[in-house]
Amino acid sequence: MTKLLLLLLICFISPAVLLAQTKSITGKVLDETGKPFQGVNVLVQKNQKGTSTDKDGNFSITGMGSGKTALVFSFVGYIAKTVFSDGNSPLTVQLERQTGTQDEVVVIGYQTVKRKDLLASVSSVSARDLKDIPINSAAEALNGRLAGVTATTAEGSPDAQIRIRVRGGMSITGDNSPLYIIDGVQIENGLNTISPQNIQSIDVLKDAAATAIYGARGANGVIVITTKSGKPGRLVASYNGFVGVKYLPKTLEVLSPYNYVVYQSERSRGNGTDSTNFTKSFGTTWDTLSVYKNVDAINWQEQVFGETGITQTHNVAALGGNNKITYNFGYTYNDEKAIVINSKYIRHILNLKGEYKITKNLKAGISTRYTLQNVYGAGVSDDKGSSYNRLRNAVKYRPFKSDSTTLEDPDPLADPNVGNGLNLVNPIQLAGSEYRKKTTEAFNFTANVSYNITKRLVFKSTFGYDENTVTDRKFSDSITTYSIIQGGKLPIAGLDTTVNKTITNSNVLSYSITGFRGKHDFSFLVGEETYDLKTESRSSLFRNYPAFTAYNTAFKNTSLAIPFTGYPRLGKTRYTNLSFFGRINYSLLDKYLFSFNVRADGASKFAPGKQWGYFPAGSFAWRVKKEKFLANVDLISDLKLRAGFGTVGNNRIRDYLFLTTYSNNGRYYYGINNQAVNGYYPTSLVNSDLKWESTVNRNYGIDISLFKNRLDISVDIYNNSSKDLLLDVPIASTYGYTSQLQNIGKTSNKGIELQLNAVLLRKNNNLTWSANFNISSNKNKVVALGVNQPFFFPDASWGVNGQPTDYIVRIGDPVGSMWGFTTDGFYSVDDFDYAPGANGYGIYTLKAGVPGYGTALGTVQPGAVKFKDLNGDKKIDIDNDRQIIGNPNAKFTGGLNQQFTYKQWDLSLFVNFSYGNDVYNANKIEFSNGFTPNSNLLQLMEGRWRVVTETGVTAQFINGINQIVGIAPAQLAALNAHATIWQPARGTGAAAFIPHSWTIEDGSFLRINNLTVGYSLPVEKIAGLKMSKLRFYLTGNNLAVLTGYSGYDPEVSVKNSPLTPGLDYSAYPKSRSFIFGVNATF
Repeated sequence: MTKLLLLLLICFISPAVLLAQTKSITGKVLDETGKPFQGVNVLVQKNQKGTSTDKDGNFSITGMGSGKTALVFSFVGYIAKTVFSDGNSPLTVQLERQTGTQDEVVVIGYQTVKRKDLLASVSSVSARDLKDIPINSAAEALNGRLAGVTATTAEGSPDAQIRIRVRGGMSITGDNSPLYIIDGVQIENGLNTISPQNIQSIDVLKDAAATAIYGARGANGVIVITTKSGKPGRLVASYNGFVGVKYLPKTLEVLSPYNYVVYQSERSRGNGTDSTNFTKSFGTTWDTLSVYKNVDAINWQEQVFGETGITQTHNVAALGGNNKITYNFGYTYNDEKAIVINSKYIRHILNLKGEYKITKNLKAGISTRYTLQNVYGAGVSDDKGSSYNRLRNAVKYRPFKSDSTTLEDPDPLADPNVGNGLNLVNPIQLAGSEYRKKTTEAFNFTANVSYNITKRLVFKSTFGYDENTVTDRKFSDSITTYSIIQGGKLPIAGLDTTVNKTITNSNVLSYSITGFRGKHDFSFLVGEETYDLKTESRSSLFRNYPAFTAYNTAFKNTSLAIPFTGYPRLGKTRYTNLSFFGRINYSLLDKYLFSFNVRADGASKFAPGKQWGYFPAGSFAWRVKKEKFLANVDLISDLKLRAGFGTVGNNRIRDYLFLTTYSNNGRYYYGINNQAVNGYYPTSLVNSDLKWESTVNRNYGIDISLFKNRLDISVDIYNNSSKDLLLDVPIASTYGYTSQLQNIGKTSNKGIELQLNAVLLRKNNNLTWSANFNISSNKNKVVALGVNQPFFFPDASWGVNGQPTDYIVRIGDPVGSMWGFTTDGFYSVDDFDYAPGANGYGIYTLKAGVPGYGTALGTVQPGAVKFKDLNGDKKIDIDNDRQIIGNPNAKFTGGLNQQFTYKQWDLSLFVNFSYGNDVYNANKIEFSNGFTPNSNLLQLMEGRWRVVTETGVTAQFINGINQIVGIAPAQLAALNAHATIWQPARGTGAAAFIPHSWTIEDGSFLRINNLTVGYSLPVEKIAGLKMSKLRFYLTGNNLAVLTGYSGYDPEVSVKNSPLTPGLDYSAYPKSRSFIFGVNATF
């Protein structure tokens, strides 16, 4: 009986015991206003089991053990809160919005830290900063938002490369692009293959304390991108999409039809010829030009790149998980009909990221992306020279339709005017005669495994594979300039393919201990990394296709044509890198912080014995707020002083520079019976002593938080000295070469940066207001260029052969300074002696002592452009009278972003600015000279020096023996009493394309970059749709630009080279857009 009673007692008690062991914890989460908070993550601290709150803010977690359980409540932009519960009663938890940035997590080399613990200079953009910017390229989000970081769009095309520079860049001839790290793996041009909607954070590492752990790639800064991860809890699906219109905000003013033919008549009379050819071209004589006063003008710029562009983006994502598996899946579709005729852009991006907790101590994760991008359209520029670019045709083409036989228009806006390549082609017809399709296919796969060997010792291995294939198809029909010059007026087709394959593997062992003996925090990591890049390329170019061959036929049937000499061109390279690295962090009393890291890189780019580079860095920080004398100062929430010093390297140079390479290049060698024999020859004199370019970086900073972390201020001062920069050095001709590549260059970059983050209003009558402001200044200088080489002249190569060089690299000045003559108005009749002749005409001869120039720079005559004689030798010459005429580097740059919320409404306004930089407006040279027959001019040339009177009498011309003939000086002066600019330059190509200070303009600007107004429906109104968020918004991009620059846009640099920055020539114009968008979460 006793046993039976005991058994019954056990049966009775057991359910209660089991129930106690599997208790539930329930509750509600509120936001800072006391409203139910949906989507908050609720995690059990011990085992990471979790859930999220529903539309009413409620949550429930089952299966909890006995005793108190620690729950962590978190949401992006809010301060995480830990609450203990025994499950006996429901919880009510209220979260507070994060008002400062000190608790933000920042990703640095191979680890993460809280911003308050940073010892380095790091600027960040988070997902909440990106949400208000409807963009297709994440690089656009960096422009003007981060101190010390510039993001310049070379032009306005949909796939335009955005040139990002961190603190100016250090190399003279090498690549100054930063290193991109996506989810722990190096990815070339990483921002181009990732959807902005999939980005969690972008951290830009700027000084050696942060970048030296990346060694050979850290000299130009490191951009670390973290993509969004899944979260434990129920499935959350989202849709983010927008659609909008784009248009050209500005066109260049050109001469009207009447003023155009007036100029053409002057041009023809200036040669002293009769009007026969003029009448043949324009259907009128010199004396009957007034018929063109009633001719309708055509703005070819609007016809060619004044289309109304349509842009749309759609992104869907699903994320979720449990305490074992989390996942994030997304798909992005971009479609843009560009503002340039026959141009469009289509992109697809698939991404998947997941993490699997295999055991308590073992985790595995993957991240993969696939991108397919197609860009259609030939654009407006061409790297083959000025005669080939299409913007030139749109501006310079005659501003009307014509019925003459020479300038026939068989279609309303078409014209088959073809000639020697200098002649202009009807812009509409040209657009239909060129085809280009550029396809980029990218696949990226990253996998990682981490194992907690002990509580403090963790091993992590990461593998990455990246494959990028670019296929560029180009077709030029018979009327195009390229076909006329290079193809005998028959179609030309080109096909270029480049494949890059990268394999990366890193293995890192890290250890950390906190609170040792109550005052010591210590951590270290050691690791190794391998990097293997293989590149293969093929370039094919075909000519002499049969006339009227369609572009699709040309690509499919290359047998219809013949290859250009030297084609196909094949390329194959391989670059490998082996690295070992380590970091030690130490904190005493959470007050004195120390860090030291070092990396050793061995690269195949250098000869044996020169392959290894070593890059150490150290930093120190003093958290002054922890001192007793500030402990009770409530105004200061945190105060930290920082100092860092280190060395970083740059291996962004060409492969195999230390080896002898050969080329055939169509070279001819001696043969039998005068028959040429092709052969190979060495392309350069090798230098087996080539080594790393390196930079010594010094950084001093202060971080201060005020008013309970509502105002965060960071100031950094830096001094970067670069050495061993690669340059071509002149050598004796006895070597058989004129130059050799050597490590002899030195530069410096010094600057200061200020970043402010402020919460100005926090739920004051339902109104919040936050602002982020940054401003930075960088001064670049060339320190050394080698023995007996104080300067050299790079060439922007935008104009014609024989054009004077327009840039200089000189010791003591910035890299890539603009170089040319100083404009001094134009010659007047007072600068000439006059010898009267017959029929009221005489001969003009330049007075003795008045500086002139030879015919290589054009004929000196009344009304010709005039340059300053800098050395006073009474002549203008290239060697002695040119100087630095422009500096492309801004005195300072920055931006201001403001965000407002009021009840369900939100508004953001972002402006960015640049001050003190010069722009080389080469378009002004192209569009103001008379070199090209029948070309139009900028409207400012309406004030030109005149060579024909109002009654149609020729007042000035050059006769057959190159004499300047004209009417009497008093009459010629009276005719040009109101002239404001010289007569259009003509003569040789060099004379018409002379760089001078008139072409250099102040590129300072203030841009209203983005204005967004949004409205979120109240949660209770969309609950029936099973939605937690539904927001509609309107955005205006590039709304206004305050600038004195006369070109399309001052933020331009078409050459991706540090040697020739700030050049504006035939850049794809930037558009203005208005967008409607939707954010929905289910």
